[in-house]
Amino acid sequence: MENINIDMLFTGYLIFLRVTGLVIVAPFFSLGAIPRTVKIFVSIICSLLLFNAIPADAGVGAELLEGPMLIVLSLKEVLVGAAMGLVAQIVFAGLEMAGALISLQTALSFANMVDASSQNQSSILSTLFNMLGVLLFLSIGGDKMLLNSLAKSYQIIPIGEAKVAMAGPYMLEVATYLFIVGVQLTTPFIIVIFLIDVALAIFARIMPQANLMFIALPIKFGVGLLILMVMLPYFPTVFSTIFTHIVDFIQGIIQVLA
Repeated sequence: MENINIDMLFTGYLIFLRVTGLVIVAPFFSLGAIPRTVKIFVSIICSLLLFNAIPADAGVGAELLEGPMLIVLSLKEVLVGAAMGLVAQIVFAGLEMAGALISLQTALSFANMVDASSQNQSSILSTLFNMLGVLLFLSIGGDKMLLNSLAKSYQIIPIGEAKVAMAGPYMLEVATYLFIVGVQLTTPFIIVIFLIDVALAIFARIMPQANLMFIALPIKFGVGLLILMVMLPYFPTVFSTIFTHIVDFIQGIIQVLA
């Protein structure tokens, strides 16, 4: 009876580590505005719920958790949860990249603000896209999707059997999607601003004495806001389409780690 209790204790500990790795990195759960005590509480509750949901043969015997083996298994479980959260966070990084590129094109990069999700300074549009993305992510049940994927991961990746070294190449593959999202959302702004730059270049050749600095910035700013107003109603649909890839990325990283 004592051995069974010890096995259950170690199994629950390793479950908690995988859940904590996901909570620390995954979108919404990793928001800087959420206190750490709340994140720990959520991790504990999810671990207790998952303890009875995972397969019976997914646990680890206490005899295997002596000395350095405990440290190795602990690192593996944390990295498994962090990898699942990171592939989802990459999509949000693409939204922030799009906001930064648009701000750079429309002269909005001069104004920065503190992003509540990361507690770091970022451009206004990056913060806007991030906040809008989090709201839409919750509206489509993204938090439930992450927790369901975490529960299913124990059926494919038993505790302590993850091949963490295989995650690196797949992460690089997923990271390319970050640039795809950023460029796709920024393309209308890049094309229009490029045409404005060409027109201003022609204008500068016609009137060399004109001060283009005072002319170009208001024009780019106004045109950028106009494009943003036109595109803003379509952002929820676009973001929802982008978020559908998160499920594929999480399933992919689970298969790779298995």
